[in-house]
Amino acid sequence: MKRPLEAFPAAVSAIRGRLSVVAGQSERTLVLGAVLLVSALSVVRGFVLARYFSMDVLSTLVIHVPEDCLLDWPAQVGRHCFSDYSLVLSYGMRPDPWEPFPLPHFKSAHNNYSAAAMLPHMFFGYLGNWLHAPKRGLVGYLLALTTASFTPAVWAARGARGLERVVVFMALGVAAIPAWAVIDRGNSVGFVVPIALVFLVALCRRRWGLVAVMVVLASLVKPQFVVLVVALFAARQWRWGGFAVAGAVITNLAAYLVWPRNFPITILQSIHEALGFGSSSSASSADVFNMSFAEGLLIIPDDMKAGEAGGKIPADFVAGPRSLLGYVVLVLAVVCVVALGRRISPVMAGIVLLATASLFPSLVPAYYLIFALPIAALIARDPNGSTGFGIFDRPETLGGRRRAVGLCVSLAAVLSIAQTVPIGPPLWNQNMGAEALVGHIVAVITSVRMAPVLWLIACMAIIVSYARKPTPSHGSKRWANPDGSRDLAANNSLRRMAVPTTES
Repeated sequence: MKRPLEAFPAAVSAIRGRLSVVAGQSERTLVLGAVLLVSALSVVRGFVLARYFSMDVLSTLVIHVPEDCLLDWPAQVGRHCFSDYSLVLSYGMRPDPWEPFPLPHFKSAHNNYSAAAMLPHMFFGYLGNWLHAPKRGLVGYLLALTTASFTPAVWAARGARGLERVVVFMALGVAAIPAWAVIDRGNSVGFVVPIALVFLVALCRRRWGLVAVMVVLASLVKPQFVVLVVALFAARQWRWGGFAVAGAVITNLAAYLVWPRNFPITILQSIHEALGFGSSSSASSADVFNMSFAEGLLIIPDDMKAGEAGGKIPADFVAGPRSLLGYVVLVLAVVCVVALGRRISPVMAGIVLLATASLFPSLVPAYYLIFALPIAALIARDPNGSTGFGIFDRPETLGGRRRAVGLCVSLAAVLSIAQTVPIGPPLWNQNMGAEALVGHIVAVITSVRMAPVLWLIACMAIIVSYARKPTPSHGSKRWANPDGSRDLAANNSLRRMAVPTTES
């Protein structure tokens, strides 16, 4: 029988061996396994908190309470009105959607949507009015939004084998909290998801014309996603980049003609409201459920201030830096990506820009983390690879093996998709959008607060990695073909030469 001191080194060696086995798994395996594991832990912990401490865990995960009917909206399901749909529809039904809109319990509601961003709501809203059934318009909108939100899960599952397809769909679809939050709110950011997926796939295949089209479409849904055009400039596709910028500007301005009253003053009104979003009294950017880069950078001083103020962060706490930090991160990310140019893999540049475009505003609701679903889909399925492989499983796709980048991006994606409820101090429902309606529901801070910090680290890891070790194709003429057909043919031939065959 071994003595305790003699058994200790053996136990340490065994634990180290098991950790090395886990660390040696591919990013694809880590993402799928971690999402399912975190989701299972969240279910167990949520049951305990809801059952024994009467905490509204479900409202905490989707960052909103069900009682959101601020007006007598006809498209109401029980006590829920999918307010991001109904409120925008109320804006759009007026001759000038950007005039202050009076609401109970608020001084005034300001429309921060651009004209093009309201078109999906208006299409289904007018369809419901034409059918004399507003709920049918709401159902059609929610079906379209659900289909868009689950597109990455379906696409990634098609790149798996057998029963693994169910695992992939469960991890990237059923367990994806941001997707359910988007559907619960009825927010149109879900329509960006399939566009972002096609955008990243087109970057993998170097289909620059398709990339430009996706930039225009993304900017129509949410104008800040015009930042994605920088991926074309980094690839030195100046012509396609110019077409994308021109297309985004023209289509967004043309959408304002749908509301001709006060045009073109409505353009300035819309820009003013969009820039002021997050600083108004109705929506403070100093919010524990704010997922912006600024919130991630200020998480430590915010926690200290919240402890002093009884759990709520004052709206004017470091308001100046908070409103500018995100734009500083945006400028740094754009400059770094453009400076790296062809040194950086196009799809990695796209991931940096997608994360930056989603998280740089001063106020970012948690459901904007849905942008992680297309990225996780690429981790689970390589568009140019074999079945059962992700983009990090083929080093030639990224210009060499980049383990640190893969781990950082995978961790950020996991904690954006699967969110658990840690044991911590409860919060009164003061920052979830319905303070005046429901004040008795208790919520707890979830792990999603770490998401902006993790995405900031992931973007830094990508930039540093390619600054130190550029892609082998840097400066090579073989990337001159815009559609990338020569590159794919060369990669396929090299892969056939590298894989042994069993044929006689």
